[in-house]
Amino acid sequence: MNHVDEIARSSERIASLITEDNFTSQVPSCPEWTLFDLVSHIGEVQNFWSHSILEAIADVPWPGGVSKPDSPGSAGKWLRVQTQSLIDAINSTAVTSPCWTWWGDPQTASAVARHQVQEAELHRWDGELALGKPNSIPLHIATDGIPEFLHVHRFAIQKLDLPHIHLVSSDAKDNWHLNDGAASTIAVNGNASDLLLFLSGRLPIDKLRVTGDSKGLNTLIDALPEINT
Repeated sequence: MNHVDEIARSSERIASLITEDNFTSQVPSCPEWTLFDLVSHIGEVQNFWSHSILEAIADVPWPGGVSKPDSPGSAGKWLRVQTQSLIDAINSTAVTSPCWTWWGDPQTASAVARHQVQEAELHRWDGELALGKPNSIPLHIATDGIPEFLHVHRFAIQKLDLPHIHLVSSDAKDNWHLNDGAASTIAVNGNASDLLLFLSGRLPIDKLRVTGDSKGLNTLIDALPEINT
């Protein structure tokens, strides 16, 4: 996967969504946000990570200030500037260059670029949801996003008393496991996009097919809002 291309594609879609007529639209998957809040968030995140990559320090986060759009009417243009800054930072930095990450290892520019693909694409989905029916997450992004999610949130997941949860994709050969050593097993079946949307707190479990004792999923379901905060 070309991280830069995917960040650019998803971010441009977000930037193209917002207008002066719809910026107050509520985002159902992020209920405290309007579309303007969503665009502001993704731009602020990209601004932070572009500086973090260029700083090339793994020990502490970049301490600088946060850029914000001047107005709803300029938000799309402002986001494009933040996206380009992130792309330029990634392109000008070696993939193994050190970079602080809140999730721990690997603390590299490449790990940040990979995570920013997921950040932009999931918020692209959020933005489209705010204005109607969103397109699904592309297969190659979803099949990378699920293991990336499980790694980034591994410490929070390890604290949960979970059965063996088997995530079974209907449209890819990939399958994923949580708490592989547990005695009881629950299978959660769906396409890769829906599985990722479930893990990221955007799709309820009743949109997927569960086999096994579904009550065993409750611990994970209850923890997802905090995990995704």
